[in-house]
Order: sequence, then C-alpha cells, then structure tokens
Amino acid sequence: MLRIRDFLETQEGLIFSSVSYFHSKDRYHAYLRYYPDKSGERGRGGRRYAKASSTAAAEEYLRENYPIYVDDRGQWVPKDRVVRIYRPDDRLREIMREPRDELEEKVQKLSQFFSEIPDEKKGVTGSLLVKLHSAGSDIDFVVYGIKNHTRAREILEELFKNGAVKELSEKEWRRVYEKRFPKEKTLAFQEFLWHEKRKNHRGIIDGTIFDILLVREPNELGRMAEGRLMVGEAVLRCRIIDASLAYDSPAVYRVRFQDGTEGELCSYTHTYAGQALPDELVEARGILEVTERDELRLVIGTTREAEGEYIKVIH
Repeated sequence: MLRIRDFLETQEGLIFSSVSYFHSKDRYHAYLRYYPDKSGERGRGGRRYAKASSTAAAEEYLRENYPIYVDDRGQWVPKDRVVRIYRPDDRLREIMREPRDELEEKVQKLSQFFSEIPDEKKGVTGSLLVKLHSAGSDIDFVVYGIKNHTRAREILEELFKNGAVKELSEKEWRRVYEKRFPKEKTLAFQEFLWHEKRKNHRGIIDGTIFDILLVREPNELGRMAEGRLMVGEAVLRCRIIDASLAYDSPAVYRVRFQDGTEGELCSYTHTYAGQALPDELVEARGILEVTERDELRLVIGTTREAEGEYIKVIH
C-alpha cells in the first residue's frame, strides 16, 4: 500500500511524493519534487538534481519534458514506470542504525526524544527520505497513527518546557512564513503566527527546524466522498464540528455552515493543517464543490502554494 509522504522514483530519475492514500488501478497520484539537472543544487550518487519550486513549475517542467506524468487533473505516475518506492519508516531505521552526517545525527536524537512512540510508527520524509538533503535542510518527521501523532505533539510540549528542544524564534517563524507564502501573503504574519504557535507540531533541534507530520494507519482510513460538481470560488464562514483529521493530508474539518447545513473544509496545503479546533468559528476561501453526498465542500490548496486561499479563526 502506497501512503501519503511515501516517495516514488521513475525510470527517468524523476522523484515524486505521494499525495493520496487511494490510487487508481494503473497510476499513483503524486507530485514531482526532484528531477535530474546537471546544474541542480542537490546531488546523490554522482547525479545532480533540482527541486521543483512550486506546483506550477513542476507541471510546466513535466508538460515540456515528460507529458505522460501530467494532465488537466494534476500529476500522475503510471505504476509501470516506477522503479523504486521510498518509505519513511524504512529510511528512519537506516538512520538509527548508522547516521552518516550531522543532520542524520539530529534525526536520531529527535527520534529518541519520542521513544514512547514505537519505532515502526515513526519515519522521515522529504529530502532526507531520498538522500537529497543538505546541512541546511529541515527535518520532516513522520508519525503513523492519529493517537501516536497526538501523543507526539504532547511530548513536544513537554520537550519545550524542559528545554530539550526549542520553540521557533520570530526570525525562524519569518523564514517559515516566507516559505509558506512565497508570493501572495494571504495571511498577515501575525495571523499566521497566532495559528501556528498553538499547533505544537514544529520545533528546533540543535539549530534545525523540524515538523511532526501525520500519516494515518490503514484501519483509520475512510474514503472521502467524490466531488461531483464544481461551483467556483467562494468565501464562507462556518463552525468547526470535528477536527480529528485536521493534521492529515488533506486536512479535513467537519463544519456547520451559517445556514445550518453540514459539510467539509478540505485543505491540501500543510499551511492549514491543525488550523482550527472544534466549536471555533472560521472563515475560509477556496473552491466550492458539491460532493456525491450532496454536501458542500470548500477545497483549500488547489495548488501547493494555495495563493488566495486560506482558513483562519474568527475571534
């Protein structure tokens, strides 16, 4: 079973990140993250790679060079073109046995801080997963299972209190903010900061930023209703009913709209994971659709950068 945050490598050396728990019979839903480039800033095994800077840039590159991997509905990897699957838990086990650089030593130390979480329920994704990291890379630390992820965030709060890891400074939060909003500043910095600080899913270990990311277990999966009709752009206010999947990808919030009907907010960008709690009133902007259950769903993150789309708590 291919999960979110697993990576794929194709015959051409293209490296994609899986963005779904559910895939079709003959292809995977995944986004291009790295591609071979002689002038690329990252290297592995004597080969240079460049990182796709955005969803739009990735799709432009694929359309020009490998159109088989992209269509009007997004990016897809035919299963018969995959030569390797990278799994975060396997990579963490490798690092724990023998860390090979300073960043991997930090990963080992971080995993030990979360020793209460079983080893097989932890992993690393992103550049570390495919060995394209540098000394300045962040750590994308994966936790499998909703309960384990919740506990990991509680442990992180304890680590902050005893000084084992540090909270981000305003300068470091600025760095994260600029990365999340490279162009349009959909949320003001102070709005972003207020939402982020209460999530307890990001910290600093020995000068390196890390994220704690959720991947659901197979017994926790339930297939989302399919969208059957796109309505268009919308700005809505609604109250959160259930946020149990708020840290998933996509992050899903069960909501009650102002007319009393129920529906969903669905965010495909990590910026709005964990953004709101039950009973909070939020404002959200995205693409409105009607699902096969005849409910409204507002989709945030129709691109990875989600320009102009947001979820924010109304105080």
